[in-house]
Amino acid sequence: MTMEGQDGSSDILSDSYFVPPSLEAATMRQQIPSMMIEISELRSRLEELEDRVYRYRSATSSLRRVPPEILGEIFHVAMGSKTIDFEKKNDLTAILLVCKKWRDAAYLTGKLWGCISLRLPRKRQMSYEKVSNWIGRSKGCPKALKIGYDSERCYAMEECKLALPLLVKLLVDGPPLHRLEIRFIPSWCFQGLMDSVKGQVDGHDLAKSSWGQLQELELGFEAIAPENFETGEEDVSQSVFRHIPPLSSLTLSLPFDRSEAAWTHHIHLPPTTLQTLTTFHLNCRWDGPQIFVFLQHCQSLQTLCLDLENASWTWKPENVNVPSLSGDPGCITLPKLRTLAISGCSVQTGGKVAKHLRVPALLELRVAQWPETSNDSTGIYRLLGALSRIRVQRTSILRSLTLEDPYKNCKISAEELTNILSRFGNITHFATSFDFNAKDFLELQKLGDAVRLLPSLEHLEITHIKAGFDLESFFQYIEHRRVVQANDDGQADRLKLLTLSVQEHLGDNQLNRAYQESSYPKSLKESFGIAVNFLPRGSPWY
Repeated sequence: MTMEGQDGSSDILSDSYFVPPSLEAATMRQQIPSMMIEISELRSRLEELEDRVYRYRSATSSLRRVPPEILGEIFHVAMGSKTIDFEKKNDLTAILLVCKKWRDAAYLTGKLWGCISLRLPRKRQMSYEKVSNWIGRSKGCPKALKIGYDSERCYAMEECKLALPLLVKLLVDGPPLHRLEIRFIPSWCFQGLMDSVKGQVDGHDLAKSSWGQLQELELGFEAIAPENFETGEEDVSQSVFRHIPPLSSLTLSLPFDRSEAAWTHHIHLPPTTLQTLTTFHLNCRWDGPQIFVFLQHCQSLQTLCLDLENASWTWKPENVNVPSLSGDPGCITLPKLRTLAISGCSVQTGGKVAKHLRVPALLELRVAQWPETSNDSTGIYRLLGALSRIRVQRTSILRSLTLEDPYKNCKISAEELTNILSRFGNITHFATSFDFNAKDFLELQKLGDAVRLLPSLEHLEITHIKAGFDLESFFQYIEHRRVVQANDDGQADRLKLLTLSVQEHLGDNQLNRAYQESSYPKSLKESFGIAVNFLPRGSPWY
């Protein structure tokens, strides 16, 4: 075989099964080292070029031009809004260690630093300066401190560890706090903390301390001492709450007391605290008039949440130290209240709330009801009947109604749901997690004398939908609402948004497939302008 050249002969030999002559084989072996050197040089050159391209792309990337304020917002979204455990702050620390620009952006973003939690008592001491400096980086952003307290030592008759010098100094000399949360505390521990704070101020104005500038306070008591909740007339001079400053928001959780004298316990909240409240959340199962004792002072209240946990009120208005209850008109008026949320309320107690409470400016009503027995829906139906008196003065102003099934396993009949909705004709938003038969509900609305329910409705939410829910019948009901009936006076349906979410544990199931295969979502959007938001991974609320 004649060879045209060295390279050509090598290619021919390498691409065939011929055994090269000895001379050719020797020549090829000699060329291998030089080619390996050339490959190494080219690879080094390639790596150098790739590194240069990477650095050039990095230098010209749009991310380099992202302002630190935007970068800080990205960090905040990535971190979430949850409280940072001060002892387990690895995520935020990792951000600081990436580069100087990230560290500067993190330091610039105050809301990354303003919400921390501390666990007390502590095995190791922590300096006040360390915690204060951390919170101080929040600059002008609202600052929140959450205390996780282990009260087992209190029950073991050991010294209470809530009033540690670190916490006392934070509440006296620390950066002004916007919100403070302390849960699972005995009342005597909180009393000790307040006495220590007052003693640390030592004659100075308590209002100028960090504690005195609080705007939001959440207290969760797991036990109370009788001396902290003495019976008798309303008197705050010896109350465990006497040093609470004027607040905009107060959340108070009281433990269940089965004693017969529970109704005589007085929650001696200072009127100066109650008068400035705009949000009040109370968890109290006591059989007593405590709620109305302090609601008489809450004239600025805009949001009221009552978690009564099936409390049964047996007290009588004439035995309550609230003049407006025992006199005329026998009720308390909250002129600025916009949102009322009631959960765990018995029908009897709901009737008493409605009888003695007037909320002329109410916009939103949220009701969560535990069924008395499994699969019992009559509780919510009867409770709403009892609560209907609460809005007798101005029924036209209520705009939102939410009905929650806390156990997510209760079913309400189509007839009961129809009767409930017929009482709230002017609401623009309705949400429920109660299960119901969509087909039966549709048939009821197709009856000749049926009136269109909720004619002003704009947003409808059905959450925690179970696997057997009939989506097609429900979509047919939405379509049926567009039928103008004779007794509707020609009023057009206003529904614009439909939100559906399944129970979170169901995930991708037949409901999701049924939604994907249905032609109704597209038809409702194109024909009537109704947007359907289907959430297969859980509910946006509760």
